[in-house]
Amino acid sequence: MQCTQEEIAAFFKISLQTLERILLRDHNTKLGEFWQKRRFMGRVRLRKAQFGIVEKMGPGAAAMAIWLDKKMFPNENPDKIQPENPTSNEGKKIEMPKIRSFSEFCVQAKYFEPFPKQLEMSDFCLNESETRLLLGARGYGKTDFCTIMSIAYDLYRAVRSGLDMSEYTNLIITKSRSRNAAIINEIADALEANGIALDKRTESVIRVQGLIGQDHSVEAITIKSSMRGRHPKRIVMDDPVTDEDVSEAMRTLVKRRYDEAYKLCKNMIIIGQPAHAHDLYAKLRGIIKTMEVPFGSIKELDADLEAMAIAGVDQNSIEMSYHLRVPVSGTAAFAKIKRIDKLPAGKTVAFIDPSDGGDYTAITIMLGYFDGVACVGFEWKMAWYHCLDEITKKFKEFDVGRVCFETNATGTQPIIQLKEHFKALQIGVVGKHSDSNKHAVIMQAGSYAQRIHLSKQSGQSYTDHVIQYEYGAKSDDAPDSLARCMEWLGLLWGKK
Repeated sequence: MQCTQEEIAAFFKISLQTLERILLRDHNTKLGEFWQKRRFMGRVRLRKAQFGIVEKMGPGAAAMAIWLDKKMFPNENPDKIQPENPTSNEGKKIEMPKIRSFSEFCVQAKYFEPFPKQLEMSDFCLNESETRLLLGARGYGKTDFCTIMSIAYDLYRAVRSGLDMSEYTNLIITKSRSRNAAIINEIADALEANGIALDKRTESVIRVQGLIGQDHSVEAITIKSSMRGRHPKRIVMDDPVTDEDVSEAMRTLVKRRYDEAYKLCKNMIIIGQPAHAHDLYAKLRGIIKTMEVPFGSIKELDADLEAMAIAGVDQNSIEMSYHLRVPVSGTAAFAKIKRIDKLPAGKTVAFIDPSDGGDYTAITIMLGYFDGVACVGFEWKMAWYHCLDEITKKFKEFDVGRVCFETNATGTQPIIQLKEHFKALQIGVVGKHSDSNKHAVIMQAGSYAQRIHLSKQSGQSYTDHVIQYEYGAKSDDAPDSLARCMEWLGLLWGKK
């Protein structure tokens, strides 16, 4: 039907890149070549139809056949109706710029032609608009084709199509300035190699000609930079978590930056590979739209993992970097804890780990469950006496019959107050002074993690602090309340 490549892609509701990838996969041919051959076949069919019209319907239909001929084959008619290219005032033909395919764009930029799976990865990053996560094996060109080339090609396509460039502004977030400078330089080189003029090019920003507004076509900042004053149309977080630094402080910072970025722009791509059992990727995996490209997806680029293992490379590192599998952390006490949807019905007991306002007041509510225990927990960043109403609601909801209050920092005075407070609910109150090592008790409870069933009704911060607990964790109130509750019930240290 003589449709353009863009019209064909639009008809099937896919992008040009996806169309090109499908042709490479199913027909082993490039889009341009395939399209040109089929276009000529369409013209032959049209000529045949023209003759058929005249033969069957007589000379009266000739006018329509002639009009079709002039419309579809203008170069072959001296009185052509619609020229393929406009002309200048001097009568010279003006060549309209041809929009290259993504593969052609990459080759022109001196990159190698992307493999079909890399086209699929780029399409996922370039032509989607919701927040999404791309996890790919090391060496698969995630930064090359999903950050650098995808952003560059999107700008190139917009310029060539005469679109409003203020709708094509990108913010890149990485862990270092040197990486930002390298990425910005590569994007600028790719644009210029494909004939796009730039008004500004520095180590941190790029502006294409004609852009209006304070946001740049591309800007790169580090994970520690502020995002105030920026309003990009797309955000790319490129390797925000790496195995170089997976400390709790860095993981917290990365998550905070993600939260800030999400408030700015929903068109966000997070690109990387697992580095820690509780990193940003683990939090987002399966929650937002996710594409995973593990080892074996692009065999031409696969590393020799057997050689790595023989050379002594850590197996956990290989699992995460290439197979995208996160091993259970040996330092996470409750890594093997089980999850259940709801706390089973029945009379329960509770343990309160109080705060004087500096950290969290945490409560764990527990009852026996098969060969272990089931529990639900909550915490509030306030003093225990300021969250008594919240605690009371939870005790009513989960039918608490007896509660233990840790008296280490408060003495016994709160016990008198709590007995009076819970008298109407007929909840018994006892106090307990804990003189054993906190970390040791938590790790002891962790050894029974496979018998602990944590309800999904628990507060999110409580759940995170329990499951992610490791030595030196910034917040240990939730896991401490869980462990102390088990200790109080005589489930630890062999007590009856």
